[in-house]
Amino acid sequence: MKRSTGLFLFLAVTLCQVGQANDDAFAPQTYTLSPGPDVQYQLQERLIQSVPGDVIELAAGRYELRRQLDVVCDNITIRGAGSEKTILSFKKQDTGGQGLQSKGNNLVLEGFAVEDTAGNAIKILGARNVTFRDIRTEWTGKASSMNGAYGIYPVQCENVLIENCTAIGASDAGLYVGQCKNVVVRNSHAERNVAGIEIENTIGADVYGNTAINNTGGILVFDLPGLPVKSGGNVRVFQNRVESNNHPNFAAPGNMVATVPPGTGVMVMVTDDVEIFDNDITGNNTTSVSIVSFLIAQKKFDPQEFDPIPTSISIHDNRISKGGSKPGGAIATVLAPVFGKRFPDILFDGVVNPQELVNGQPNLSIRDNGSASYANFNLPDLTPEKLKAGQYQVITTVPDATIAKLDPIVIRDHDPATATENVAVKVYRSIPTVLSEWNLFEGDLANQQPAKEVVPYELNTELFSDYTTKYRFIRIPDGTQIDYNADKVFEFPVGTVIAKTFAYPNDMTDGSSGEHLLETRIEERRPEGWFGYSYAWNEGQTDAELVLGGSEMEVSWIHSDGKPRTNRYQIPNANQCISCHEQAKKFEPIGPNARNLNRDFAFASGKENQLVYLQRTKRIQGMPKLDEVAKAAVFDDPHSGSLDRRARTWLDVNCAHCHNPEGSARTSGLDLSVAQDNPTKYGVWKTPVAAGHGSGGHDYDIVPGKPDASILMFRIESEDPSIMMPNLARRIVPTEGAALIREWIAEMEAPKE
Repeated sequence: MKRSTGLFLFLAVTLCQVGQANDDAFAPQTYTLSPGPDVQYQLQERLIQSVPGDVIELAAGRYELRRQLDVVCDNITIRGAGSEKTILSFKKQDTGGQGLQSKGNNLVLEGFAVEDTAGNAIKILGARNVTFRDIRTEWTGKASSMNGAYGIYPVQCENVLIENCTAIGASDAGLYVGQCKNVVVRNSHAERNVAGIEIENTIGADVYGNTAINNTGGILVFDLPGLPVKSGGNVRVFQNRVESNNHPNFAAPGNMVATVPPGTGVMVMVTDDVEIFDNDITGNNTTSVSIVSFLIAQKKFDPQEFDPIPTSISIHDNRISKGGSKPGGAIATVLAPVFGKRFPDILFDGVVNPQELVNGQPNLSIRDNGSASYANFNLPDLTPEKLKAGQYQVITTVPDATIAKLDPIVIRDHDPATATENVAVKVYRSIPTVLSEWNLFEGDLANQQPAKEVVPYELNTELFSDYTTKYRFIRIPDGTQIDYNADKVFEFPVGTVIAKTFAYPNDMTDGSSGEHLLETRIEERRPEGWFGYSYAWNEGQTDAELVLGGSEMEVSWIHSDGKPRTNRYQIPNANQCISCHEQAKKFEPIGPNARNLNRDFAFASGKENQLVYLQRTKRIQGMPKLDEVAKAAVFDDPHSGSLDRRARTWLDVNCAHCHNPEGSARTSGLDLSVAQDNPTKYGVWKTPVAAGHGSGGHDYDIVPGKPDASILMFRIESEDPSIMMPNLARRIVPTEGAALIREWIAEMEAPKE
């Protein structure tokens, strides 16, 4: 077993501190890093150890990175020497779905480039006050559906500024703002993306002073179904240059932008209250401006939760020219019998809500756009039969409803006072640097013999972790008790320590062959909440060392089929622990709940139900009679539950810690928790969101009866870091779990419409 060189330098990182020395170890400072062989872990360690007010300066040069960078601290600045001088290259990325991911408020990113990430370049989730300035995201090769979906990607954020940035080569959108509030995108450049700039399910956005050139679609303003934020609006698009957006569409099939016709200048789909004015829109071969409903996508949606029709759209005082001369995409084929070889400059699909008509006309204003032509192509009546029969009539009257002028968006100054203290840093600097100091084990640590007060346990169905063996332990302080909860993870007392050790048997076909311990993860309940840390076992298997910045090691073993296998095993960094364990912005354990603990275990005192043992030893309170406690299915034991129950349990354990309304994947609208009983919400006929090439060319997360047409199946069976789910803590396909999900989807009946 080999570890990559230089990975145990994390606790002795040498950084240049700029300015006068400060006796307060937790006062904000400026740190400078330069490119080097260990910069991946040096930079991640610094991000983990950051306190509010820190500035991390990245010197000019090329930084070769293989793993996602994770940020959670509030009020920090990451600054390079300029987007053409400081380059973070992820061309060899093999871990994580993003280049850089952050959840911190008052975040400033400026003066660097992020190139060739496996997935999205920069993702900011659920943060307030986010500034991108002079950031370049780029996929430097040819246009490909395998490029990451988004360049700059704030989602469910508030008060976002994107200025003087550049996005190139994204297979979905270069500059993308999703489910946000109060956004300004200005003076930026988007080129050679599928969508140059996209505002999606966002409330309050000003998009101005930008250049969108040579994308498939220049600027898109969309609302999509199935998302937590359901209705965007109050969007102004003005003073932009939208030119020659005729690039072939290279989005992976199944994604919404895959339907955008090459040659699209500005497109509004579904979103209400949009004003498009004072733009230069020229040379877009299909249409300069289009206003369409979700019906044009020809995808399923829930009409009870999603209004598919845009209203209150104003298009005025634009300079529109040289558009519609060479229509492309599916829409060109459909509308060619109507318009011939040249399309009107402004297209409206004619889908309206009768209750929103103004004097019998759509709530749509189109005026003062020079000589720009307009047509309503009346999508509801656009049928092949009517086209052939010559029954189609183009409505050429230009609507001019009275629409209230939208207010400008004002970006508030960042307020450092709103930043929360990075309590984790104080914790990290106080914890043991070696595992033995936790006093969890007796004798030789490698034997994993728990100390007297430590309780070992197992789960009915566990999270897949690359076929590792796991040893689990809980220690609660003397005189305290766990509070029982029937549905959620138990409430553990302050001072609780949960430990999990990962190991590979040398030979899975020979139980006497021994094993090699890889890491032990610790979850500790402090008065401030839960905190997580990883310890990597040394070569001698005598102890494990703290690795806040993560680690990796080459491992080999004989698998259960008798064949040799290898894996570059990944130990997550402390911020990645937060990413998976965060629920409603609080760190929580994942596994120990009533359903999953309800099983027997061979304790030193004898075989006994784990919950009964905890109750008998007075370690838990409030537990009902055992026959009243639900029991999770064992995913690979048909006797433990139905196919549906076992499959849903596997998804609950492996996916639902992120895919639930409070988890880090909440923005997708996909809820894989076992308690979710709405088929659409757990994926049936649900359209993908932000999947990029992770869609596998499919249209829906789950297609009943068709596992090979389902995105869920495609992602579970992938080993590509930008596609596979989950994209952390595994590198190998969970063959047995995947087979179960495949069988479940294959036997699934479609719900009634």
